[in-house]
Amino acid sequence: MSSRRSQHRGSWAAVVVLAVLAACNSETGSSPTGTGGGAAGASGSAGTSGDAGTSGSAGTTSSAATTGTAGTIGGAGTTGSAGTSGGAGSVGVAGTTGAAGASGGAGRGGATGSAGRGGTTGSAGATAGAGGRGGTKGVAGASGGRGGSSGAGGGSAGGGGTTGAAGAGTQPYKGLASYNGCTDLAVLNTSWYYTWNASTNCTSSAQFVPQIWGHSGENIASEITAAANKGYPYVLGFNEPDNTGQSNMTVAAAIGLWPQLTTNKALLVGSPATQGNSTGLTWLTQFMTMANADTTGTLRVDFIAMHWYGWNSGSCEPSAATLENFLKQVEAIPGNRPIWITEWGCLNVSAPTSAGVQSFLSGAITMLAKHPRVVRYGWFESRTSDPNTTLVNSDGTLTALGTIYAGAPATK
Repeated sequence: MSSRRSQHRGSWAAVVVLAVLAACNSETGSSPTGTGGGAAGASGSAGTSGDAGTSGSAGTTSSAATTGTAGTIGGAGTTGSAGTSGGAGSVGVAGTTGAAGASGGAGRGGATGSAGRGGTTGSAGATAGAGGRGGTKGVAGASGGRGGSSGAGGGSAGGGGTTGAAGAGTQPYKGLASYNGCTDLAVLNTSWYYTWNASTNCTSSAQFVPQIWGHSGENIASEITAAANKGYPYVLGFNEPDNTGQSNMTVAAAIGLWPQLTTNKALLVGSPATQGNSTGLTWLTQFMTMANADTTGTLRVDFIAMHWYGWNSGSCEPSAATLENFLKQVEAIPGNRPIWITEWGCLNVSAPTSAGVQSFLSGAITMLAKHPRVVRYGWFESRTSDPNTTLVNSDGTLTALGTIYAGAPATK
């Protein structure tokens, strides 16, 4: 803030006399507001005739260094308070942009005279920018809403948008180990499937996942290239290598072949899927230990695939506790990877009645939903070996078990 200087029309002699008289009065403790200098704002400076801002700045005629401080010669409270000679607001109200008034200098009214009022603070924008909505089909709302833009003229930005609401889910979840062919996929409302092969002849909206089964002499390189060229995002590893009736290979042999599965970085690779028993768990743990120790990237495993069939009496209980206990052992394998249960069901003596399997399936669906690392599962059905596990009748209609499975969420 700056103050204007006024032209003094009195003689210099008069100024000196008045200044001396004012100093003498100050020493005795009196304050000549009426006789020594007149009311502030009449014709002189705070020390001479009152209003330092009107007829003479305090620096010209009664500088604090020359005649004494404002408190001695005629402070705002002695020779004319800011209210008497006009507050800063009356002399120089702030302009529209908040600049101080042109003549409302700090000297107006003495030490207590306030500067001209600042302009009104720009208010924040009337409304903050709305946050972006979560995708209607985003996976659990992949990202929160965007922050609102700054309010017009405001000092602070608009509040951030609220977190996007959880989407309906678009990632495949419920699938099928397609033992009975392609026709069951639509009626069971499945979102993915595999057929133990590297290619499929099915025409379905469900996502196909190829598998490098582990046959002797299998051309893994060409199958990986074909899968990548078709745009498949995933490939499954060897099928039950711990089982002499399936791909049947040692951990060392599987590790030796594995770099052929990881040549294309566009494909996410699932581990070999072993049997759902202690033998399979031991094989899988040894394989994953070696994969975890690799520093070259050639033994990359993006998710763990597992099987589970109950098999023993009482293992397909309504709570699905036996399945959950085995799942927890797989979850304990270091790496915190996603888990696919690519085959599961109730076989052998674990499925004595249709009603028992139905109770198990309902309980298992609820239980699996509580394990966020389980991102996919695919039921295995066999119309011939165990009718109690069948989902679809030979005429294409759903069994009671199939009705339960069809009602489970297809995506996650």
